[in-house]
Amino acid sequence: MKRIITFLLVIMLVLTLCLWPLWAGADVGDFNDYGGGDWGGSDWGWSGSDGDWGGGGGNFSATSVGLFVIIIGVWVVLHFVKKSKGGSPPAASGAGPEVRDHTNAIVPAVQEKDPQFSNDKFIAWVKEVFFTLQYAWMERDWEKVRPFEKEELYKQHEMQLQQYINNGRINVLERININQAYLQKYVRDADYEYLSVFLQVRMTDYIKDEKTGAILKGSPDVDCHLKYIYTFMRKTGVLTDPASSNKSTTNCPNCGAPTKITSAGKCEYCESVITTGAFDWVLSNIDGVKPHTVIDDSGVIIRDRE
Repeated sequence: MKRIITFLLVIMLVLTLCLWPLWAGADVGDFNDYGGGDWGGSDWGWSGSDGDWGGGGGNFSATSVGLFVIIIGVWVVLHFVKKSKGGSPPAASGAGPEVRDHTNAIVPAVQEKDPQFSNDKFIAWVKEVFFTLQYAWMERDWEKVRPFEKEELYKQHEMQLQQYINNGRINVLERININQAYLQKYVRDADYEYLSVFLQVRMTDYIKDEKTGAILKGSPDVDCHLKYIYTFMRKTGVLTDPASSNKSTTNCPNCGAPTKITSAGKCEYCESVITTGAFDWVLSNIDGVKPHTVIDDSGVIIRDRE
């Protein structure tokens, strides 16, 4: 029995690793399940094609087949577990996770190495990043976010957005309002530091056909309440520059010039690669906070003292 379960888990892991770039739910437009309620769920956006199982005339894509296999695999594993234990797996709770505000502990930890760090300025900049992401996603112009997204995240979002374009879909995000924003977690090691921000937002979020304007998902008249954790990173030892840090999403963090970024992530003026965290914070990950999301509530983790 254990061998069967282990075999199934290995198969699911391999499929997940192979197809993960197509499923990753870290894009700015695929967190909403359009089913009402206060939680984003992404029950339609596995491949960024708004649930069309391949986005082309009903043909099953490799992503769809892989997802189907994993669903069946999970069901089989749970079935065997249930039989072997003589009972049912515990029911999932519908209560949402608590995302605690650790600002009071995080700010002194950051300022220990970076005395000029300002929580107010950083949060204001994070909000600007959030709005820039939403509008770039809606306008289907991801070049606008090139300066402040880590390379891997940028490529993932670019691929997901291209699927919207290929499918003739526009994800419209309007009446965006950030209700809460605060520091949730800070990690520092000898190489990098990571700063996570919790965001609670309200917006209208719907999908429309670019040619006909027909509403395909969601509603322009219904507000959606969504929660995110945005994680930023920079190299350990990079310090806040009061003249340039957390000032804008449109200027190079190294030379301050209006940002024109090449495909390699370089500033066209100073030729610095600015998407690695070598000069300032860059966005490295986005997580949607859903009822079953596991939240790491460590607050502050310092490893460069070890």
